[in-house]
Amino acid sequence: MRKIGIVLAAALATGISFAAEPGPSQTFQMGKLLAPLGSVSMKTAEIMAYMPDLRKLFVVGDEPIMEVVSLDKPSQPKVLGAMKLLGRGSSVSVFEDFVAVSEIADPEQDPGYVEIFQVVEDVPRKVGSYKVCAQPDMITYTPNGKNILVACEGSPNKDMSVDPEGAIAILTPGRLNKKDSLPVKVSIVNFKKLKDNDLMDNGVRTIGTNPYAQTLEPEYITVSKDSKTAWVSLQENNAIAKINIPAKKVVDVFPLGSVDHSKPGFGVDVRKNGNIKIENVPVHGLRQPDGICYFEADGKPYIITANEGAESDDFNGWTDVTNALSLFERGRLDEDVFNGEALSALKTLKISNTDFCAEGQRKCPYVYSFGTRSISIFDGNTGELVWDSGDKIEQMLATVAPEYFNWNSKKDKVKMDARSDNKGCEPENVVVGMIGTHRLAFVGLERMSGVVVFNITNLDNPKIIDYYMDPKDRGPEGLLFIPEEQSPVPGKALLVVGYEYSKTLTIYTVK
Repeated sequence: MRKIGIVLAAALATGISFAAEPGPSQTFQMGKLLAPLGSVSMKTAEIMAYMPDLRKLFVVGDEPIMEVVSLDKPSQPKVLGAMKLLGRGSSVSVFEDFVAVSEIADPEQDPGYVEIFQVVEDVPRKVGSYKVCAQPDMITYTPNGKNILVACEGSPNKDMSVDPEGAIAILTPGRLNKKDSLPVKVSIVNFKKLKDNDLMDNGVRTIGTNPYAQTLEPEYITVSKDSKTAWVSLQENNAIAKINIPAKKVVDVFPLGSVDHSKPGFGVDVRKNGNIKIENVPVHGLRQPDGICYFEADGKPYIITANEGAESDDFNGWTDVTNALSLFERGRLDEDVFNGEALSALKTLKISNTDFCAEGQRKCPYVYSFGTRSISIFDGNTGELVWDSGDKIEQMLATVAPEYFNWNSKKDKVKMDARSDNKGCEPENVVVGMIGTHRLAFVGLERMSGVVVFNITNLDNPKIIDYYMDPKDRGPEGLLFIPEEQSPVPGKALLVVGYEYSKTLTIYTVK
C-alpha cells in the first residue's frame, strides 16, 4: 500500500504543481476495504451478471459471444466456455434461471437484438431472440422479473446520413411453451411525444441538427426496487430520462447541469504538461454520466451518476469540440476573464462548441468542458442535485498514485498527466451496495483505472474510504456488487470488475 504524502497533499491544497516520473508497476491503495481475491483473462470481460444458485457469471464485451465463468472457487475463477450470439454482446442481465443479452447489429444503425437463454442443468439454451431498437447499449431485468429494459443509443453513422431514434425497449416475457420457446411482447418507448422547445428551454442538450427524438441517446438504465420506475442516462445530452414502466411512457427528462470548476473544492487539472496541478479555472464541466445507479435512503429515491463526459467528435463534417482560443478569437469570451494566463491553462482542454453561458449573446465568462471527474447524487423524483464530489477524486489520486495521475490506461503506457486535458480519470460506472448499515458507492475510473469507494450513508457528507488500482487491470467497464447473502465466499460481499482494456475479470472481497 502506498502512504499518502503529507507534503504533496499540502502542496496540492495550495495549488503548487509537481512533476512525477512513472514508477515501477505496483498496486496502489488508499484504504483497506477492497482486497483482490481472484482474476481471469477473457475474450470479453466488460459487462457481467451473476446467477447465485449456480455460482456463475455470464459475461459479454463487444464480441459475438457470451462467456460463462464459474465462481465455485472465487479465488480461481474459471472460464467454462462461450455461447455464440447473433450480434456483438453489449450487456447482460439475469433473473432466476434466465439470462438476457443485448446485442448490436451490423450495421449498428439497424435494430439490435435481445437473446434470452434458460440455464438447464448448468447449460444455457436459447429460448428466444427478439429485435429491439438501434444500438442497444444496456439491458436489465426489473427486480420482479416481469420486464426486461433495453437502452438503445441510436447513434448516427459516420456521415450522419442515418440517425436512428434513441429509445428504450421494454420486453415482457410470457411463459415457456411446450417447444421451449419464450413468447415475449416487445414495446418501444421513444421520445416523439416530448416537445423540442420544452426540452431546449429546460437545458437538455442536443447533438447535431436533427430533432430531439433522434438526438436523445439512451446509455444506461437503473430501476426502482418496486419495478415501476426506470431512470435512463442520456449521456451526450447531459440528462436523465424517467420512465413509467407499467405505462411504457417517458414521464420526464432531467437536465443534469454542470460543475463550476472556478469554485473552491471543484478544481481540476486541465494542463497536459507532465505536472499535477489541480486549480480553479473558468470552466463549467458538463456531467454527461455513463453509468448510473438507483438507491433509496429514508424511503426516498436517489440516482448516483458517474460523470464520464462524452464529446461528439467522430462524425464526418460535424463536431461539438473546439478550444478556448478559437472561441476567444471568435469574440465569444469575456476578455477580462480569458486573459493570457487563462488561455494558456486551457490551451489543449477539449471545449464544447455548442454550449454557451446562460447570459445569451454577451461574452461568456466561462467555457464548457466534457465530464466533471466527479460523481453526483440527484433526487430521483425531482432531478434536483443533492451532492457532487467535486475534485475529491482527483485530489485523492494525486496523493495515492501520483506516478499514474491521469494516465491513459487504454494505451498500456505509463505517461502521467496524459488525460488531464481530456476528461482526466473518467468515472465510467457506479454501483451501490450495503455492508452492514453502511451504504457504499463503488466507482470505476476508465482511463485512470482502479475503483474508488465512497461511503454515502450520510448524504450530507459522503467520503472516499478506499481506492484500489493494479496497473495490470486496465479500463474498468462493468461493476457488479454481490451482497453477502448471495456471495460464494461465506460472510463476505464481493465486487466483480470487468476491465475492458486488459480483458481481465477481477474479483475483490469487500471487508
